[in-house]
Amino acid sequence: MPVTEGTPSKARIVASIGLAMLAFLMTAGLIHAAIRDPLHLHADLRSEKLVMLEQWHGTVFSAVFGSSHVHNGFDPRIFDATLSRTPAATRTANLAIEGGSQSEQFVMAQQFLKQLQPPTRVGAPNQPCIVMLEMLAGANFTNDHLVHPRAINIYNWPTTRMVTHFADPAMGTVQRWGRVGYAVAAMGLHYSNVGMLSNEIFAPPLSDETLRNQTQDDRRGQDVLTPPTSYLVALNRIIQNSPPHTTISPGTPNAGSTLLVQQLVAGSAIENLSFVYIIMPGLGDLTAGTDYPDHLTVAVPHGTIEVPIINLARADLYPELYKPELWHDEAHFDGTGAQIASRILAEQLKKWYAVHGGPTPCG
Repeated sequence: MPVTEGTPSKARIVASIGLAMLAFLMTAGLIHAAIRDPLHLHADLRSEKLVMLEQWHGTVFSAVFGSSHVHNGFDPRIFDATLSRTPAATRTANLAIEGGSQSEQFVMAQQFLKQLQPPTRVGAPNQPCIVMLEMLAGANFTNDHLVHPRAINIYNWPTTRMVTHFADPAMGTVQRWGRVGYAVAAMGLHYSNVGMLSNEIFAPPLSDETLRNQTQDDRRGQDVLTPPTSYLVALNRIIQNSPPHTTISPGTPNAGSTLLVQQLVAGSAIENLSFVYIIMPGLGDLTAGTDYPDHLTVAVPHGTIEVPIINLARADLYPELYKPELWHDEAHFDGTGAQIASRILAEQLKKWYAVHGGPTPCG
């Protein structure tokens, strides 16, 4: 059919679309370059933790990262006290975040290492710098966070690449591609600056209540949960209805666990970092548990490092953790449970170091 006068040709239409896309990409690039580090744009819960980290600069040399299981279940005070007077003695912060993921603990650990100074440089005792990571945190945020600043602000290419390594080939096709697709979609929103400019100009205020709750009594980032008395009946029922013996299956760390450590080592100027993977418990462990190896060997530029895996999700090994009065719900400890879990974690870490050696003071 001939092109009538006044009707644009297909070539002109394609050229117009191409120019529009080019203009959009150039504008997005200019905005992205003008915005400060996207990690510091406001994101509920994470922004408060970053402010705490700034306040602790030069006084905290180790940190734990992960989701709410760690955020509520790790007490830095008990952990440090248990390691005191040992070669692993250090001062630790809880930088895990409620609803967190592998992507978020990756960027939070990067930020921690970026500001970290060797203890002796700031007049502190020679000590290790221990980076503890939650092995079984979800790779991505939940779906409702896809268009939330917590996701959009951090899904750059390095984070997205790292997340794709948590899409294990053993997963079902739908789950594997859903995990990758989430990361790619979040990366698209990141480089399109969705919400970033308004966040930069109209940043919401920080939560004074959150800052107060997580810093009082020297909690150093832990948010303490209380056991709701009305839920104790349900917790008792879960425990009582569990089988008498836990079914234990062998487990292998995901490839992403190795890459996560490699990326953190490669991006840090601090030498002799010590890494630890932790697996937090839940009442579901009473039915089934996983037996992971006691360490992960990771290749780094100057050789290999051994990363201990401290698996607390073993009801058969740590029955003292599975009492109803220690839990806020079936997945999160209350304050007393967190203290007991943190003590056991530190004790198991001491035992691991006694067998394998370490940790080495950082510098």
